[in-house]
Amino acid sequence: MHAGCWQGRRSLTRRSRVATACAIPLALALTLSACDSGASREAAVPRWTLEETLRIGSEDEGPTLFSWVKGIESDSLGRLFVYEQTAQEIRVFSADGAFLTRIGRRGSGPGELKNAEGIYRTRDGRLWLRDAANARLSVFDGEGVFQASWPMTFCSSQGRWDPKEDDSGRLLDEDCMVVNQRAQGNGVFAYHRDMSRVDTLGERPACGTTELAESATWITRTKTGTSYRQVPFAARAVWSIDNNGFLWCVPKSSRYEVLRISNAAKDTLRVVRELPPIPVTAEERAATIASFEENGPSGLDFSRIPSVKPMIDRVVVDPRNRIWVQRANGAGGYEFDVFSADGRLLAIASLPRAKLGSWLPFTVRGDHVYTVDLGTDDVPAVVRYRIVIAQ
Repeated sequence: MHAGCWQGRRSLTRRSRVATACAIPLALALTLSACDSGASREAAVPRWTLEETLRIGSEDEGPTLFSWVKGIESDSLGRLFVYEQTAQEIRVFSADGAFLTRIGRRGSGPGELKNAEGIYRTRDGRLWLRDAANARLSVFDGEGVFQASWPMTFCSSQGRWDPKEDDSGRLLDEDCMVVNQRAQGNGVFAYHRDMSRVDTLGERPACGTTELAESATWITRTKTGTSYRQVPFAARAVWSIDNNGFLWCVPKSSRYEVLRISNAAKDTLRVVRELPPIPVTAEERAATIASFEENGPSGLDFSRIPSVKPMIDRVVVDPRNRIWVQRANGAGGYEFDVFSADGRLLAIASLPRAKLGSWLPFTVRGDHVYTVDLGTDDVPAVVRYRIVIAQ
């Protein structure tokens, strides 16, 4: 564990409305915790370990061969529901990893999926999928029986769907706001589970800058089109909405700064830690370049790959509204700083060895975590970890 410190600050002034950045007014800032002794403070924080209890994945043809997992859920029986995007189906496994059945298939008919972006299990046990290509939300019961489709026009694909469920049972999601049939900015919306209506909670605050996004992307233009590829290890903006509709924003992942912001709130919470940088090793750099050049010269400017890794890989909010901030530990694994909704550091969870992708699911349910480990050979495996609390 790297020695460090953390601070929480709540500004008592209104948030400065900056068009492209998550800004925080520093005037009248209230320090919630001083950074007087990082080492002693971390020693007092509860330590959790993510202990592997199940691994599903192989290179053999069949239901355990995964290509692109875009969602993982579990139920009270311990069953796993794994949404495989390439096949457009949900694969169901027992608590001990035995394959049970498939839910859904590719298509546009009832219960079929065209380009679903993720899966979410609500507290009533139903499975929801956002299918932008079919312009609808599809709902299955806990046994995988199709129940209903809710026609919905979405602005665009989100990549991986990651909604939240608020105290009243509404599904919170983000999408563009449509004014006079034109997209204008991004908003946070609440979908009622009875499919009666959608509430607009307000504009989603911006996080990061356009300049930062462009600097972290290789943009290649040809006669046939334009391709966008993320520069490995480059700093970028990271965010997630929580169960109350607040935005947890990392404006620039090369520094440890997490903001909780909302257009409707008069205050902003800021969490800061000071941690030593973790270098990108020569082996990691060489392997990264080789992956882009395996089919021949790519023409990419590899000098844009930074020499150090981001301080923060991603931010995840669990059903208890705890915020998990993922960061590399410099030894082939990860650590997760787990915060309460008011910015208190609740625990530090360690995952000693793994290879996670920030674009892949990280699902916290009860005392378990479900994610995808790419391993040393980049063969995806769905892994269940038990959260072990140190005594």
